[in-house]
Amino acid sequence: MLEERCASPGLLLALLGHYAMRRLREAHTAHGLSPRQFQLLGLLHDRGPIGQRELGQAMETDPSILVTLLNPLEAGGLLSRQRDTVDRRRHLVKLTAKGERRLVAAAAAQRAAEEELFAGLDQDQREQLQVLLIALRDSASGECAGADPGDCHTGDDAADC
Repeated sequence: MLEERCASPGLLLALLGHYAMRRLREAHTAHGLSPRQFQLLGLLHDRGPIGQRELGQAMETDPSILVTLLNPLEAGGLLSRQRDTVDRRRHLVKLTAKGERRLVAAAAAQRAAEEELFAGLDQDQREQLQVLLIALRDSASGECAGADPGDCHTGDDAADC
């Protein structure tokens, strides 16, 4: 029974996920970012200036939690928040040049950590793993309910994590 539990796909995924999170957290914190702050800067990089509410929705983060992520990044000069000139009730969040440099450095550290994580896999296995992980993510989020799994995940939407 113990052997069966140790080989359980769910348990293996949870344990490996915990290990991967520790490695990625180390890579991000070496550059003064939490994984969520890294995600936030990545979204700003990919989407450009975005409303604070829309940013929170994209990150699936409560507004009060989002503010705790934004405040230190703004204080550190990594992003700016300004009132929208068209709608004064709306705050636009924008990545600064300093934030861009920090994101690039943290992304390089993340890639190095991922290389270590996946060192035991060849390129075909890495691609297969990515497809499977995206399928799991999509099915867990309900995005693909009722859809043909082959139509649901392309691997191109990883930036929206």
